[in-house]
Amino acid sequence: MKTTALYLLILSIVIIVVSIGCSGGGGQEVPSRSSHGKGGKVGTIVNSQINVGDHARTFRLVVPKEISSDKAVPILFAFHAYHGKIKTSMHRYTKLDQLAQKEGFILVYPNTVEPRWSFDRENNPDIAFFDSLLKYLASQYNVDLNRIYAAGMSNGAYFVNILASQRSETIAAIAAHSGELPLETIEAKRKYPVMIIHGAKDKIVKVSEGRKMRDVYKKEGHEVVYIEIPDLDHTWAWEEHDINRKIWAFFGAHPMRIK
Repeated sequence: MKTTALYLLILSIVIIVVSIGCSGGGGQEVPSRSSHGKGGKVGTIVNSQINVGDHARTFRLVVPKEISSDKAVPILFAFHAYHGKIKTSMHRYTKLDQLAQKEGFILVYPNTVEPRWSFDRENNPDIAFFDSLLKYLASQYNVDLNRIYAAGMSNGAYFVNILASQRSETIAAIAAHSGELPLETIEAKRKYPVMIIHGAKDKIVKVSEGRKMRDVYKKEGHEVVYIEIPDLDHTWAWEEHDINRKIWAFFGAHPMRIK
């Protein structure tokens, strides 16, 4: 346990140092790229919806009160796990709402129509939902288009891999928690950074799937941070392991850089 705690502490320090280096001096800073949106409501909007084609799609939105149209801010898309009747509970088990309030970014939880996210690369209705939702939110809020991030839990982590592979020039970086890579190859236009979190005691999605994801991404040249937690099962590691802070430090170190 002491070895695990020391490893996680060292990892946290490394991520924070990289974050400072990438957002600070030395010519490394990536400027904001404003969407110039305005007029959107602030606060927590529980059951919003937009039309995507012929279908109404719903989402939960968190916009801290301090956010205004004067400054472009990051946005995080959080994709929930496989659901029966619990697809709207992700904010409870991740505590990402509190992170958004503290760090000052826009947070959106898209909802599926089916129990699971679609894994199709082509003509994927959930990717179309992401496209429409991002366009809508960028028109309502001043989104930093260089700082669009995505995270997913379990089935949502599966989908984040699909989404990023198809929208690699839109999404700056991703975090996949307790998920699997439903792809043999990534084949993305851009090598986006990936944080992978997995519990060694996960009985629903075996830790071997997290390791496989890590290996495939590394083989194809993506930057990968892999966190394997020995005492974690199929649960978001937000409390004891402070995963939310680690994820946001990772995202902060990886804005969009298109050469």
